[in-house]
This record gives sequence, C-alpha cells and structure tokens, in this order.
Amino acid sequence: MDLGCLRLSFVATLATFLFFHDFCACQKAAPNYSFMHNATAAQPVSYYDYIIIGGGTAGCPLAATLSQNASVLLLERGGSPYGNPNITNLGSFGAALSDLSSTSPSQRFISEDGVINSRARVLGGGSCLNAGFYTRAAPYYVREVGWDERLVNESYQWVEKVVAFEPPMRQWQSAVRDGLVEVGVLPYNGFTYDHMYGTKIGGTIFDQNGQRHTAADLLEYANPSGLTLLLHASVHKVLFRIKGKARPVAHGVVFRDATGAKHRAYLKNGPKNEIIVSAGALGSPQLLMLSG
Repeated sequence: MDLGCLRLSFVATLATFLFFHDFCACQKAAPNYSFMHNATAAQPVSYYDYIIIGGGTAGCPLAATLSQNASVLLLERGGSPYGNPNITNLGSFGAALSDLSSTSPSQRFISEDGVINSRARVLGGGSCLNAGFYTRAAPYYVREVGWDERLVNESYQWVEKVVAFEPPMRQWQSAVRDGLVEVGVLPYNGFTYDHMYGTKIGGTIFDQNGQRHTAADLLEYANPSGLTLLLHASVHKVLFRIKGKARPVAHGVVFRDATGAKHRAYLKNGPKNEIIVSAGALGSPQLLMLSG
C-alpha cells in the first residue's frame, strides 16, 4: 500500500470513532487515589528511587509500573481530571480546549509563526483533551526496535483493560467506512486493535456511556505505598552533579507548588535510580534548557 492510502486509512480509523456516541451527561466517579496530593502538602526536601516529571500518557503508566518495586514521585503541573465534565463527558468534547482560564486543563499558546495551539496541563496529559484513537504498533516495528514481543503484547492488554473500547458505528462513521472501501482502501478488517493495512475500526478511549478514560486511569494499577503523586507541582529545574563526573548526572529536581513555595526532591543512592522527564514535546526540552 502506498503512503497516500496509508494516510487515508489513518483518517478512516480516526473518523470512525470521533463522533460515535450519543451525548451523555453522566459523571464518572473519581478513583480513590490515596497517593494523590496537592503539592502544597509536600515536604521541603524528600527522597525517592524514581522521580517522574509530567503525569501524562507516558508518566502515568511509568509511575504505575515502577511503583510496584520502588518509591516513585510523580510531579504534575496541572490538576486532577476527575470531576471536570469538560474532560470526562463526550458531550462536552472540545470545551476544555476553549477554556482560557488559569485553571484550564489546556494551556493555549501561539507559535512564532502565528499558529494557535494548546498543551495539556492536567493529570493524564493529552488523553484528557484529544479524541483518543487507540491502536497497537505494527509487529515489524516491535521486532525492529528489539522489544520483547511477549512483554509488548502483555502491555497492550494491560492498557486495553482500562482505557480502550470498541466504538459503536453510527451513520456518519459507517458512511466514511463504506466510502473508503468503495474507493479501494482494502482490505476491510472490521474492528481490531492490531495494526492493519486497509480500512479498519480502531479503538476509542470513550466507553459505551460516553465517558472518557485517560492515562490517569492507569494509575489504578499503582502500588499506593510506592507512589507519591503531587498535583500543581511545577518543576523549574533538574539538578545535576558535575564535580568528579565525566558527564553531568541528574540527582534531583526543584519544583514549586501553587503558592510559589519551593520544594526539592532528590534521588536515593542506587545504581538504577533515575529522573525521568516526560513533560511532553514542548515541556521536556523546555525544562532541559532551563536546567542548563
């Protein structure tokens, strides 16, 4: 299949779920995350095996996994997505992106060439704002990068139990699907999470009741005794050790809470302890530049 058909196929899979539910005003109950706190409650100085900066689609599953066998600090500059109907209800899709308030889960910015865009500022990251198409990677890609195929398949299932759903096909989506098949974007593969050439129905992060499930829901897997999650924690700098080192070694972070109070978190002594920067395509390089 040529690149044009691949692009068309992607549009088809995206279109099949974008407006597929009847709008629902019901609210999803917030999980009882005992490890989730406002950063104002943080100690001035603390120590962890892992420090993760950014509680988005990478930070949340990483925190849940690492907390099983280590102490983890997850720092998120935004608030909780739970209880905000502009995030959780499909009927309010897009409302969060148009919210320009200081407490909005999205932060609007304009690029140097004048393009208006938004970056996530909420636990769960972009999965709280975007349409949330779900698909697995191609098997050849998994082999090419050298990942363990068995572990990858287990990881897919780990995610799919919480945040992936089969979308019901409404009239509009069916028309798009049938049109693609008619013009030859073949074969038609039906519904599948697997990477397939042709036309398929992919997964969605909205369940049958029109409720959004975000990366924050993956924290249901976390070990509560191994994880500390701080909201409204804005990291200003990664601290590096330079003296006596062949190259700089990250060993701590400086962050501020909503009141502006400064806190420091350091890595415990350990050969595998790490600071993981998962603050997004804009936030991660920005933080590294601020850190020198």
